[in-house]
Amino acid sequence: METFTVQAVYEKGVLKPRRKLNLPERTIVQVRVSSIRKATQSSAFASLIGVWEDMPAKKYTALEKSLTSTRKKSSAKVKRLAKKINKK
Repeated sequence: METFTVQAVYEKGVLKPRRKLNLPERTIVQVRVSSIRKATQSSAFASLIGVWEDMPAKKYTALEKSLTSTRKKSSAKVKRLAKKINKK
């Protein structure tokens, strides 16, 4: 039995996969649902979601947190450097 992860959108009472599934019509599948985030909540990385489509939700969340943290640290460094330059 093949197992894979795919993201889906819940609309009007139906789960709709975000990509085509390579399954014969009327195939019975087992579905485990875990919400990634609220549909209305946007993320700085939302435009990259297709790139990470098959990534498990836990890894996706960890990567997003790591990138956000790195961005904040970089921003703080730039602000400190700008402050030093402006003092001169």
